[in-house]
Amino acid sequence: MGARHQRDRAHGAELHCAGLKLTVFCMRSLSAAELLEVWERASDQHPIDRALTLLSACCEESWDELAALSIGRRDGLLLEIYQRLFGTALEAFAECPKCGERLEYTMSVQELASPAAAREMPLILETDEACLRLRLLNSLDVRAASRCADAAAARRMLLERCVMEASQGGSPVPLQTLQESTVDKIAGLLAAADPQAETLIGLTCCACRYSWQVVLDIESFLWVKIQVLAKRLLREVHALARAYGWREHDILALSSLRRQSYLEMAGSWPTF
Repeated sequence: MGARHQRDRAHGAELHCAGLKLTVFCMRSLSAAELLEVWERASDQHPIDRALTLLSACCEESWDELAALSIGRRDGLLLEIYQRLFGTALEAFAECPKCGERLEYTMSVQELASPAAAREMPLILETDEACLRLRLLNSLDVRAASRCADAAAARRMLLERCVMEASQGGSPVPLQTLQESTVDKIAGLLAAADPQAETLIGLTCCACRYSWQVVLDIESFLWVKIQVLAKRLLREVHALARAYGWREHDILALSSLRRQSYLEMAGSWPTF
């Protein structure tokens, strides 16, 4: 079960929203020292925990509060972190699954950000067999599902976690009795309510004109960039410490421009 940027998957469902609750997060930029600290702490973590570690370093909210965010809200915040650290352009590459041609492409944060915010409230889905009260999936749900033995077991677990109540005429309805068509409607409703939970990028090979889609994993994309930046900072610290005998804390407190200037004067600009 998951959300995509496809609104038609909610066809046949009734969505009742009496109001819209939207939490506004105050984001802050990381200093060079803070970025290295986060990089070191998150290096051995599971990707889902790593995403929450990155967010907790940039937001005032607690780890638990961030873990309860819908996947789309979480990924939207990760996109904002990316923009603060690396700008608005995301440069990526892919290999054509048909001919193997390497394709390089650039996306912007503005293009990837969903114009619709996730609905942070219970959702109601009415079908012929049940009235379902749902909630959006969050990082804790996906983390739990990742431990399942196979995709079918993970799908069942996500269903159990996102359905808060299932009833018909006042009587409970066991989830295992729901038809596959109802499960598809649940997935479609979650997709409509949390549109940024899964972003699909359409690509066309310039060599053979084959078209396909890739899923944007913003956490992995952001983490690769953070790893590169962290190692670059460490090389700068190493070069300046050798040249001037300065401490790591003092070097990292310098602005990027001043670090570069000192490296040039010392003739120790590291090779990346």
